[in-house]
Amino acid sequence: MRVYPFAWDTPSQATVLKQDEDLLVVDKPAGWLTHPDGERARPDVVSHFGGGLGVHHRLDVDTSGVLAFSRSPAGARQLSEAFERGGVVKTYLAVVAGHLGEREGVVRGPVPEAPGRDAETRWRVVGRGGAGGAWTLIEAQPMTGRTHQIRAHLAKIGHPILGDLRYGDPLDGRAPRLMLHAWRLELATSALRERFEAPPPAAFARFVSPGAAGRTGLRAELAASVHTNAYRLVHEAADACPGLRVDRYGDWLWVQRDVDADASADAVVSAFEARGVYQIDGVRDRSRGQQAPPRLVRGEAAPEALDVVEAGVHYRVRLGAGDLSTGLFLDQRDRRAWLARHAGGMSVLNTFAHAGGFSVAAAVGGAARTVSVDLDRAWLARVGPQLEINGVTPDAKRHDTIYGDVFDWLKRLAKRGERFDLVIVDPPSTSVGADGKRFSAGRDYGALAALAAPLVAPGGGLWTITNHRATGPAAFAKMVAHGLGEAFELERAWPMPIDHPEDAAGTVKTLVWRRRS
Repeated sequence: MRVYPFAWDTPSQATVLKQDEDLLVVDKPAGWLTHPDGERARPDVVSHFGGGLGVHHRLDVDTSGVLAFSRSPAGARQLSEAFERGGVVKTYLAVVAGHLGEREGVVRGPVPEAPGRDAETRWRVVGRGGAGGAWTLIEAQPMTGRTHQIRAHLAKIGHPILGDLRYGDPLDGRAPRLMLHAWRLELATSALRERFEAPPPAAFARFVSPGAAGRTGLRAELAASVHTNAYRLVHEAADACPGLRVDRYGDWLWVQRDVDADASADAVVSAFEARGVYQIDGVRDRSRGQQAPPRLVRGEAAPEALDVVEAGVHYRVRLGAGDLSTGLFLDQRDRRAWLARHAGGMSVLNTFAHAGGFSVAAAVGGAARTVSVDLDRAWLARVGPQLEINGVTPDAKRHDTIYGDVFDWLKRLAKRGERFDLVIVDPPSTSVGADGKRFSAGRDYGALAALAAPLVAPGGGLWTITNHRATGPAAFAKMVAHGLGEAFELERAWPMPIDHPEDAAGTVKTLVWRRRS
């Protein structure tokens, strides 16, 4: 098995791999344009580095990886010589649908974006996995430089790249982003011979790690690289442990064990060192109060208020309070980290706020205003103390908490003419509002999105989030789009963090929408 080092945290900007007076080589994040196209309000590499760069090759907006630019006439001559005389070797990592039976192969023929022009792509299998051979990891080398060449060629042979909506892979939860990464770029000219590599981003981790044992080691690296002591150790069937979820919060474990989980689950949990272990014996349906609270099954009780840290932000969780939640959902770590980096000056509306994790991250990130709305007064009461432990004054004018029914308050805030740079909608899969009406994400999310839409400022963002098990990503996107109407466009589907593999049951779906200006 080839071993690829990982870039664990989703990068907030292009990472420089080489920069001198002639050349700039970067690792482009997915979601960034190579250069501005005058149409989409997305970051691009050329503008980020102040313009003036010579563009000699491009990556699709949803493809990550190595990009080289010239910074001087001498650099332009070097790159032109390399591309024109065959001195460039590009190697991509791609995860494709299905089982590629051969170890290697070649695809030839024109592609839709360049009709009538020859194109050739070589590929080699480096890994396979998933139930029934659901996916194959390959290295692909385009021998010609046609637009979308690798994507079109792999779809042509019946194995589209996961997450490639253009060329035939459905948005079915296997991979929320396009699983194509420009891993290596080799340049050879009369004056230059260099090789650059961009570590695969976190979205690729489960496709290149050697099974559950490998993921345990990878998660240890996760903890070190993003400076967190709260992460998932075992994630159900994805870690060969159906019905078992094990989370670490500092020195304590939080275990959710389905009542019908295999008896081996107990041995798995006992293998982890911890000062104490809390366990929830999970029932299938807990929408009407059938779920028993967590119990301490091993070791000592956790402090009443236990502080954990993520990417420099402190959060306060409670393990022994009898609640079915700790107050911090670990599968939303990447979203909180994004807010802590990018919320400066923003106004953020956090609905179904629970203990306010998104609001705390945004406040630490310098948000001008946060508003947290929830129907549970006790959970909202946790927002202020979490702000304080991060050195943020819980001033109601800047960081307000509103106790009440979210559906009602969305209407009230809209009637007031309130607008926010970012609106976050993260409801439970099913709930009962103050009016006694039952909400189901699988049935009612479109109507909820329609209520949230007027509160998004022009050019602003809307995060729609659900963990409704019976609603797949494609159906979820369609339902939300129907509620939002033509004023919004889908900007991206946000992948899960490495410790929550996307192929597990109940995967959280996060869609990022942008309101047109």
